[in-house]
Amino acid sequence: MKEEAMLQIEAKATGRRRITAAMLAAQVARPSYWDATRKGTVLAALKRAADRLGIARRVVELIDTLMAHTHAADWSRGCGVVPCWPSNAVLQDAMQIGPSQLKTLIRLALELGLIEIHDSPTGKRYGHRDAEGRCTRFFGFDLSPLARRLPEFQRVAADRKADWQQGQRLREDVTALRNKVLALADAGREQCAAGDWQRIEDDARQLAASRGSSREPGHLARIVADLDEIYRGALDALTPCEAVDSDPVGPENRPLHTTTNQLTIAKANTDEDGPSRPDALKKAATSRKDMTRKTVTPSLKSQMGERERRDDSALRGFDVSPDFVVQIAPIFAPWIGNVRPTWPVLLDASTYVRSELGISQHAWGQACSVIGRLEAVVLLATIAARHEAGAIGSPGGVMRRMVELHQEGKLRLDRTLFGLADRLKGRVH
Repeated sequence: MKEEAMLQIEAKATGRRRITAAMLAAQVARPSYWDATRKGTVLAALKRAADRLGIARRVVELIDTLMAHTHAADWSRGCGVVPCWPSNAVLQDAMQIGPSQLKTLIRLALELGLIEIHDSPTGKRYGHRDAEGRCTRFFGFDLSPLARRLPEFQRVAADRKADWQQGQRLREDVTALRNKVLALADAGREQCAAGDWQRIEDDARQLAASRGSSREPGHLARIVADLDEIYRGALDALTPCEAVDSDPVGPENRPLHTTTNQLTIAKANTDEDGPSRPDALKKAATSRKDMTRKTVTPSLKSQMGERERRDDSALRGFDVSPDFVVQIAPIFAPWIGNVRPTWPVLLDASTYVRSELGISQHAWGQACSVIGRLEAVVLLATIAARHEAGAIGSPGGVMRRMVELHQEGKLRLDRTLFGLADRLKGRVH
């Protein structure tokens, strides 16, 4: 009975923050110094490395919210703390969560070594900055652990990107081998060769389908090995005694032919390198409608999961292709590797691009919801291009404003695209 009573006393709330072994381990493992950086760089690196480091999406959202309350100067000094002191009420409202969830997320962030907390005697969070914006005293969150771990985040992100690219190459190998097996199965049926060619075809299709959307190299390598075994078996069945063409579908590296023709830079907005200014566009309204019908095909709509395109599209008939997006915004290129850009690929890469530009998830989600995901990708590309040129300082603010203009019916994204296309054509010529 006495032991139970003692346990109950120890379990009572003390008003002090509970320190776990994981928190102490994180503090010990943390580097003792950090270099000057930018919060957008740190946040982008954290988001890329989060999956590999086992950091939950909601914890990353908490860090994103806390970073919004820091000053850029705190990150650029390269030493000391990176303070912020938003209240629990502010954080709960921003993240749309309850007190228990917030408490759990803060504990996880502490145990993962992402933040530190300096508690005041009263439990309140507050701080003070001098006339130059330097923090002289605060009680709240310290985000400097993130800056200290930036090199780690970047290494993990680089490894993740390398694996993604390797996975993409393996996915292409799966497709090529599947097509070879299907071609051999067709040849086997035509020649009445011995063998269950339908089963061979079904096995190849089933293996190729088992890749799903995975880009995990180990999983895909096993599929490639199994398909290669089926391919060699089918090839042997067709060549029992004499040598025949060992590659009936042509060389493996032969370019794949598709039914969709992408526009070149010289034809990004007009036929035969004609006028590209908005006033010239008024004289060719009919051809512009034809161009829009060609670009936004039913297959493209199904790829993007978009609703039927309306006449009030933010593109206003501008004939845009995935290649054009990458050319005006090279920031997309590292995230798609050597893969030919498609709208789904660009949509996936947009998550990382908007992070690098410092655009919040909320602003990006609002753009996708209001103007459509395809248009949002194009909008992001134009903002990235203008930001790279030094024309804008706050990409997130510009995105929100352009969404508002679209809602008011005043957004003319086509004019920006025409200007960017003219600039590209100037480089080509």
